[in-house]
Amino acid sequence: MSEPTSHEFEVDMTVPALPERATADIVFPTWAPGSYMVRDFARHVFQLAIDDGRGHALAYERIDKQRWRVATGGRAFRIRYRVFAFEATVRTSFLDDSHGYWNGTSVFFFVDGELGRPCRVAVVPPPGSGWRVATALAPVAGRRGVYQADDFDDLVDAPFEIGTHEVYGFRVGGTRFELALYGRCNADRARLVDILRRIVTATGRLFGGFPFRRYLFVVHALPVATGGLEHRASVTMDIAGLSFEDQGGYLRFADLAAHEFFHAWNVKRLRDAATDRFDYTRENYTRMLWMFEGFTDYMAHVIMLRAGVTAERDFLRMIADDWPKYAARPGRNETSLDELSFEAWIKQYKPAESFINRAVSYYEKGLWTAMALDITLRLATGGRRGLPEMFRWLWNRYRRRPRAITEADVRDAAAATGGRRFDAFFASYVHGTRELPLPALWRRAGLAVTARAAWDESDRPAADRDFVRARRTRAWTGISLWPERTLIRNVVPGSPAWRAGLTFGDDIVAVAGARVTAATFDKRVGDHDPGARVRIAFFRRDVLQDAVATLAASPDRKLVVAVDPGASAAARGVRARWLASGS
Repeated sequence: MSEPTSHEFEVDMTVPALPERATADIVFPTWAPGSYMVRDFARHVFQLAIDDGRGHALAYERIDKQRWRVATGGRAFRIRYRVFAFEATVRTSFLDDSHGYWNGTSVFFFVDGELGRPCRVAVVPPPGSGWRVATALAPVAGRRGVYQADDFDDLVDAPFEIGTHEVYGFRVGGTRFELALYGRCNADRARLVDILRRIVTATGRLFGGFPFRRYLFVVHALPVATGGLEHRASVTMDIAGLSFEDQGGYLRFADLAAHEFFHAWNVKRLRDAATDRFDYTRENYTRMLWMFEGFTDYMAHVIMLRAGVTAERDFLRMIADDWPKYAARPGRNETSLDELSFEAWIKQYKPAESFINRAVSYYEKGLWTAMALDITLRLATGGRRGLPEMFRWLWNRYRRRPRAITEADVRDAAAATGGRRFDAFFASYVHGTRELPLPALWRRAGLAVTARAAWDESDRPAADRDFVRARRTRAWTGISLWPERTLIRNVVPGSPAWRAGLTFGDDIVAVAGARVTAATFDKRVGDHDPGARVRIAFFRRDVLQDAVATLAASPDRKLVVAVDPGASAAARGVRARWLASGS
């Protein structure tokens, strides 16, 4: 890191002698475990030089986009190269004059066939910078700045943060937790630490302790949040640093922390064959991302509730706010969850324009499927056991006999938790495309659920209704626009715009003769009643055209979710145990 403003890490790698080999293949990873997309990290490698460690260059040839074959003669050799690091995400690497960060698969070569060898990393910060290091790897005794990894998997599963980050620590039981916070942030630090303490305590209580003695939260406070990436004993979280002016910023932080920390069990230790031994050169296919990601998304809300970070009203508000968004996804019942998982590499992370019409995120559908399974299990057990107990059963069964789990194991865990088989549930909602029965399940769990048209203001006070002057109906085209532009992002199949022939990329300029912007398009459509025929002017490949759409009533709905005071005793018991808080 001698020139941080170049945004290039300088890597000097020594490989010990491999006497049984005349050649050795060095390979650069193509993806980051936990993020299911081929990223071709080798595109950032420059100035590669290979010698025998004494300055004598060795012959080598490039085999493919990420593999080089080195003529070593069985001797030790040295690899020097630079890695351009200027992508500020949890999956990649970044270096400038304020800090350095790397996720290992974007920085390190491995020697083919030698992934099991121990590794050491010596970190050399910029001269005079005063930068310190945060990583989950153990330091080598007596060697400042040197860290030990059991093997290559261990090496790349422990990201490094190097800089002048703030450090906060706390203990829960015998486990040490640390927060390394980089960047400009308007959060109350004590409150962030308290949230993390509550989250890890509630999660540890669920699983009966922690599978590590030390855990590190690396948090980057950036202008825009980009998510998190889990590791066995650490996590990287990229948050919007100046988003803590109200409660919402802290709740988003807690949600991300709870999700990523739950991954320390679900993915990193409860894992399937695709995440058991990684192939860093290609896609690693799994049909279980609905469990690893979607169920984790749901459990984050449960953990926050049990931790006392949120209350029952917050949980119900989440349902009311987020379910209508999911229920409006035109592709939610087009593709099964297991297929969505398998296709993540080419569809979830490289979506075509039609993705929203033919598919849905396995995170989002997985969350609602997890909630449906949780309530279903509780209905079968009088509320006593649900999804948290299912995860505890899995952990207790497999932590002492580590092996990759299968969907059959998950089904067995559900059966052990609920006292009967739930194979029909998995067939319908994991392998099938049936509509999730959540509104009915909520009512059986003691909630009162009312759906209204999104434009319906009848629940507002009369004075507010007079001010809002909401229409009795609201017109709809089926068009979604890109933010701040009038380019069509999507047209819902079968909608008025679909039937009128409008499509992706059309640039709308007017509705019924009135010029529109991205901010005014819906308003001008709303000037007309459902059933009206409206002329829409647009450019397609720079040619001005128009189409006539017969408007429909908006299908958008809003949900009111509350405790049902008239629920049966059995339903009240299910609800009480389902929404039990640790506060």
